[in-house]
Amino acid sequence: MALFVPNPEAESVEEIVEQVALELARAYQDAENELIREVAERAARDMRLANQLPDATVAGGLTVAERRRQNRILAELAASRAVAIRDLQRIAQGLVSRIRSGGVAAKVIEVAAREGEAAAAAMLRFAGITGGTSTLTGTATQAVAMVALSLENRLEILNQRITRYPQDAYQRITALYSPDTLLGISTSRQQQAAAVQRFLAEGIPSFTDRIGRRWTIGAYAEMAGRTSVNRAYNDAGVWRMQQSGIGLVTVVRGLDSCKKCAAWAGKILSTDGTPAGPVVLERAAGAGTVTITVAASVEQARNAGWGHPNCRCRLVPYLPGLTVPQGDTTYDEAAEKERAEQRRLEREIRSAKRRQMAAMTDTDRAKAAREVREAQADMRGFIGETGRQRQSYREQLRFSDGR
Repeated sequence: MALFVPNPEAESVEEIVEQVALELARAYQDAENELIREVAERAARDMRLANQLPDATVAGGLTVAERRRQNRILAELAASRAVAIRDLQRIAQGLVSRIRSGGVAAKVIEVAAREGEAAAAAMLRFAGITGGTSTLTGTATQAVAMVALSLENRLEILNQRITRYPQDAYQRITALYSPDTLLGISTSRQQQAAAVQRFLAEGIPSFTDRIGRRWTIGAYAEMAGRTSVNRAYNDAGVWRMQQSGIGLVTVVRGLDSCKKCAAWAGKILSTDGTPAGPVVLERAAGAGTVTITVAASVEQARNAGWGHPNCRCRLVPYLPGLTVPQGDTTYDEAAEKERAEQRRLEREIRSAKRRQMAAMTDTDRAKAAREVREAQADMRGFIGETGRQRQSYREQLRFSDGR
């Protein structure tokens, strides 16, 4: 995995989080796409071999020579399937071993923590507050250690699904080529090819997490990456603030954030146990005091729904008398709906491209190509109507099926 290396002078916080999460999602989407191609290649080979079978439905039945040819082809198919299952299992295990050996979770969390701590240190220096070190220390690493462990556990769920997928997928496909279907007694071979294409286009089957949300492998990898990277970025920043004696933060939300996050935008949260309610503090610069309202602790906010999966909100230091909390706290329902619609159109484009990749016949491949062009035209129309920025990289098959 070619890990994203952020450039703090050129990249915003949101871009850093998105790019690091994107690289993680790509690692798993690449593995899924490679397995789909491998399964499709073997399914197509089986289909070509099956198409050589004599038609057992003709009047008068098969001749002795045709029956011998039939038995030979069925034996070849059985041998081919045994080899295919073994090869697919080896390929899947190799892909998972490559991902595990790359230490993906630790690397992305390290990048996020380093950037989060550096950003917090820069804001504090700008306010004239110094103290602590400027590099990632053991204590800062411990601040995000649980985030890295959580990400590793989440990714292991995907590793197990990748390992199981090729054998399960291939066996399900070969079930379409039972003796009855192969000998022309059941559905037509064109229908069989279409069924194989639809199945492969679905990719690794979606699964349900412990609270009932359904995920594809791509969506889950992207969510796990974005959520963990953002958490590590914030936690490392909070650690740096605490080293400098800053125990209050304020929430900065994205432009098209959800209703839960909008409710916390601009709120002042504590990281040092300061209870909720009015607090009188000395100004960070100059004489005098200022009265502020602490809304909750960071953990209380998280327990109330802030910082949910895929959350993009940031925590920045609150300095009494200097920091101006974000004022735009109104939930923009239209903006969130537009973002959701853009994600849906991106998934439609990727889905059509996957059907094109998994096509068993030239006719199906041409049909899928038309569907790709139609979906892309829908996206162009949406962008023209809303003025949103088109993110073409999210339309590529290499990208995850994220939200």
